Amino acid sequence: MSMPIKLILLTLISFVLASCAGGPQPIKLNPDEAELLFARGEYQKAGLLFQDMAKALRPHKRTPLLLRAAAAEASANNLSDARRILQNLPIDPADAHQQLLLTLTQAHMALAQRRTDEVLSLLNTPPAAGTNPFYFADYYDLRADAFSASGNRIETARELIKRERYLKDAELIRANQQDIWQALAMLTEQALMQLRTEPPPSVLSGWMDLIRIAKTYQLRPDLLRQAVLQWQQAYPRHPADPRIIKSLLNRQQQDVALPKHIALLLPFSSKFGKAAEAIRDGFLAAYYNRHMKNVQSIRIYDVSSENGDSPADVLSIYQQAIHDGADFIVGPLDKAAIARIAGQPLPVPTLALNYIRQDSVPANLYQFGLSPEEEARQVAERTWLDGYVNAVTLMPTGPWGDRVVQAFAQRWTEIGGQIVSQETYNPADKDFSRPIRRLLNIDDSRRRYRSLSNLLNRKLKYTPRRRQDIDFVFMAAYPRQARQIRPQLKFYHASRVPVYATSHVFTGNLNPARDRDMDGLMFGDMPWVLADSRHPRSLRNKIEKDISRAGHSLQRLYALGIDAYNIISALNTLKKYSYERFDGETGSLSLDLKQQIHRQLTWVKFVKGRPVPIEPAQVDQEI
Repeated sequence: MSMPIKLILLTLISFVLASCAGGPQPIKLNPDEAELLFARGEYQKAGLLFQDMAKALRPHKRTPLLLRAAAAEASANNLSDARRILQNLPIDPADAHQQLLLTLTQAHMALAQRRTDEVLSLLNTPPAAGTNPFYFADYYDLRADAFSASGNRIETARELIKRERYLKDAELIRANQQDIWQALAMLTEQALMQLRTEPPPSVLSGWMDLIRIAKTYQLRPDLLRQAVLQWQQAYPRHPADPRIIKSLLNRQQQDVALPKHIALLLPFSSKFGKAAEAIRDGFLAAYYNRHMKNVQSIRIYDVSSENGDSPADVLSIYQQAIHDGADFIVGPLDKAAIARIAGQPLPVPTLALNYIRQDSVPANLYQFGLSPEEEARQVAERTWLDGYVNAVTLMPTGPWGDRVVQAFAQRWTEIGGQIVSQETYNPADKDFSRPIRRLLNIDDSRRRYRSLSNLLNRKLKYTPRRRQDIDFVFMAAYPRQARQIRPQLKFYHASRVPVYATSHVFTGNLNPARDRDMDGLMFGDMPWVLADSRHPRSLRNKIEKDISRAGHSLQRLYALGIDAYNIISALNTLKKYSYERFDGETGSLSLDLKQQIHRQLTWVKFVKGRPVPIEPAQVDQEI
C-alpha cells in the first residue's frame, strides 16, 4: 500500500475515533446515588435521576426505577407527576421486588394525602431479609412520619430507631438521631419516666432516659454531668452520637444565664394594667421560688405614658433601667412599645412579652408571649395533620377576630387547606343562630324547600340540610359565646362536624355543669390550666394558696410571668442547641432562629364538661 493511501486511512480512522469520543456518553447506572438523594430529602433531584437512569434501560427493566421516581415525586408533593409515572407502568404481580416498591410508592402517596392509617396498613409487614437497606430505611421512615402526623411520639421514635439500623451515611444518622430527640423532647419528664417500660440496654429506653436527664438538669450543668456519666454506665453500647453526649457533658455554668439585676417593664397605668399585674405577680412568684433573693435583684418600672395608651416614653425608661444597673430586661408588653425599642441596638439581653412583625430586630432581642395568632396557626397545623382539607370559620367581629382568622387562613392555605365559608358574629349577641345558619347554608336549604313547595302547591315533608363540603369548623370565642355556639351547631345538623378552637373557650377553672354544652369541642391550651398536663416541676401545687387575685383572674398571663422569669436561665442553652426544649407552665418552649419563643400547646377535648387530653394511646412494646 502506497504511503499516501496509508495516510488517508489513518486520518479517516482518527476522525471516526474522535467522533465517537465526542458523542453522548451513556448514563452511569448507580441507583444508590439516587436513593441517597431520596433519603436526604432531595426528592426532585432523586426523581429526575431515577427517570434518567430508567431511560437507559430496556422497557421491561425500567419498572423498579420508575416506581422509585414516582415515590420521590409523591414525597415532593407532586402527586399528579407520581400518578403520571405510574400510569400504564407494567408491574409484575409475581415479582416480589416490584411489589415492595409499589407498596412503598403507595405509602408515600397516602402520606402526602395525610392518610396515616392507610400508610400503616400498607406497611404492616417489614420487607424480607436481604432487601436493599435503602428500602428498609424508607419503610421505617414512612411509618415514623405516619406516627408523627398522628402525634404518637413514642412510636415515631421507635420507628426511627429501627430505621437507623439501615443507614450508612453519617449525616443521615445524625439527622435521624435529631429527629428521635425532637420527637421524645415533646414529652414531659414525667411521661418519659412513666412510658419507659423496658430496662437497659433497650435503645428506646436509653433515649428516653437521656432526654429526661437533659430536661431535669437543663439548668444545673454540674448535676447534668453526673447524671450523663451514670447514664453511660447503664447504656454502654447505646448508639447515641458521641457528639450529643459530649455536648451534654461539656455544658458549662456560664451557659445558664443568671443576670444579677433584672428590670421588669410593664404598663401598670394603661388599659393593659390588669394584665401587667398578673404577669408581675407570676414573675415574682417564680423569683421567690428559685431562692435567688440573695444573688439577684428585680426592679419594676411602669412604662405607661401619661395618657395611659401610647408608649411614648418607653425608650427613656428603658435607658433609665440600664443606667440603674439592669443587665437583663423583661418587657415591654405592648407591641408599639416593643417596636420602639427594637428600632435601636440593645445593650443588654431583652425579653419582650409580645411579638412584632419586623424583619430586622436587634441581636439582643428575644420575643415571648401568648399570641392568639400563634394558637390559630397551631389549629391549622393540628387539623391538617388530622386529615382535613375543607374548613369553615366562625369569628367574632372586631380586630381580635380579624387577627385570628387571618393567621389561621394564611397558615391553612400555606399547607394546602381550603376555606369554603367564613362568617362573623356579634359577640354581644345572645343568639348566634343567624350566622350559624349562613355558615352551614341552612337558609339556602330552606329557600329551596319553599320554592319547591310553592311550585308544587303543597306542603312537603322537609328536614333542613346543611352543606356537605365541610370537614371541620374553626371557631374563635370566649366561654360565654362558645357555650351557646357549640349546641347551636349541633341543632343545625352539624353534630358530627369536628369543632376546633383556641384556648379562649376555656376559663381555666373547671366548671363541668356550665361547660358540658361544649362537649366534643377541641382546643389547645397550656399545662398551667390543665391539671393532667402539668410537668413535674410545675409551681402550681407549691404556690396554689399564694396565687394572687390577679393570678386567679388572669391565669394564663400569670403563667406567662412565671415562664418569663424561668426561661431567662435557659435562653443560652436553647439558642446554642436548637433541638433543646424548655418545659414551661405555658407549654413546651423552643427558640427559633429569629429568637422568638414558640409554645407547643397540649390538645384537649371537652368530655362531660372537662378538658381531657386527646393524645393517642401509647403502645407498651419496647425496643
